[in-house]
Amino acid sequence: MNITVIYIGAALVIGALVAFFISKVVRKDSETKISTYMITSGIMLIAGAFPGTKEIIIGMFAELLKIDMKTETDYVMIACGFVLIGFGYYYERNIRDRIHILNMLGIPVQKEISDENNIKDLKLDDYKVKEFIIDISGIYDNNMDCKRNDIIVEKINKSATAFLNRSRGFKSGFTGMAPIPYTIYAGSYLAGGEIRRYFEYSRQNSKYYELKEKAGKRTPFPDIDITMPRHLNINATDVVVALSVTMKVRDTDLAQFSSMDIIRIDTDETKDNLIISLEQLDKYAGYVNNKLEEIKGTYPNLIKVHLVAAIPSCLSLELGKLFALNVHRLPQIVAYHYISSSQKKYPFGIVVADGQGKNRGKLVKR
Repeated sequence: MNITVIYIGAALVIGALVAFFISKVVRKDSETKISTYMITSGIMLIAGAFPGTKEIIIGMFAELLKIDMKTETDYVMIACGFVLIGFGYYYERNIRDRIHILNMLGIPVQKEISDENNIKDLKLDDYKVKEFIIDISGIYDNNMDCKRNDIIVEKINKSATAFLNRSRGFKSGFTGMAPIPYTIYAGSYLAGGEIRRYFEYSRQNSKYYELKEKAGKRTPFPDIDITMPRHLNINATDVVVALSVTMKVRDTDLAQFSSMDIIRIDTDETKDNLIISLEQLDKYAGYVNNKLEEIKGTYPNLIKVHLVAAIPSCLSLELGKLFALNVHRLPQIVAYHYISSSQKKYPFGIVVADGQGKNRGKLVKR
């Protein structure tokens, strides 16, 4: 009975030390806690298997109770310790290899990236994919009003911030088919994250594909260039930037902006799924951002850029990230949504960059 008491007392002391150590080194992430607990417990088991560790504690109790005890190395505890460390390391490695994907749903028929067929097409491990969804399909309406816009903007604010916090330290990616203004806006909240994997949907093949790291020497991607108006109104406070990548922004669709200077930024070729690599994406996004900065120098009185764009979701998000990082170098930017059935093809937009910050997310009707 006395020996049992000794072992119980020793176990309580060791357990308290282990718990204290874990509380100091473990992160708040519950999934990481499991692996850290296993590794820490394994180390403590191995340490406790040798005379001089647990025996010191047990000896203190034995001496108090005046009991003679022999000590020896516990090889079973050592084996169990190594097993725990092995499982903990394996679990940690698999958790760290998990990819967090943010998916912006803008149309009711859009599929989740974690759908079985999509996972198979992308050659991802189902258990490694953790998907976060921003679903605005039930709120968005072509006749957008301030109330609906405010709900969407608030939803994006909270969801993007939560995604940043939960995906920190993990690989992260993005996909979506939401309206361009809201995707750019979401990007402005993700500038501090590590999204470097993009999944685009090919309507032609009805499948998702992932952007490669580089395009490859045998498949050079189309260049991108800017065309300024022949006659600049250098005193203008507002200008239009028409950005064409997936399709050409037509002059007839810009009739509502006819009183403004129209600046065009176009790729040499325009088509769906034109962007196939991160190298290409970075070049296009960087070029657009740099030209917007230069435009501010060309028009000394410039206050606002009206951005009309035909671009994929990956470029929309990257532009939003760059706008947030360079906001004080840029004019106010309003990104517009295209509606083919509307008399005015760009009936509304939202402020996606604003140096003062107070107007970001504000609805703009034309």
